Amino acid sequence: MNYLTYHDLEKENKHGFTAGEESLTEESLVVREMVIPGMLGYPDMHIRHIHLTFREQQYLIISMTDYELDETKRLEICAGAVKFLKERSEIN
Repeated sequence: MNYLTYHDLEKENKHGFTAGEESLTEESLVVREMVIPGMLGYPDMHIRHIHLTFREQQYLIISMTDYELDETKRLEICAGAVKFLKERSEIN
């Protein structure tokens, strides 16, 4: 399975998608879904997994945000991932 990482972290000024360099395998370590408590002025970090199929390929989107995702935001992330993947395939 392929994977993408989505960041929306205000304090770190990290926003957007990055593609994984390799595919996930059974031996791959993936951060599980959780809320990591904030420290030293940083807010809580919410890690969530979203599954997406794009051009018959399965993708795991690992989102890292400083807020909990609602259904609307999950759909926005999926739409952004499709746009990201389309742009990436046009370059290659």
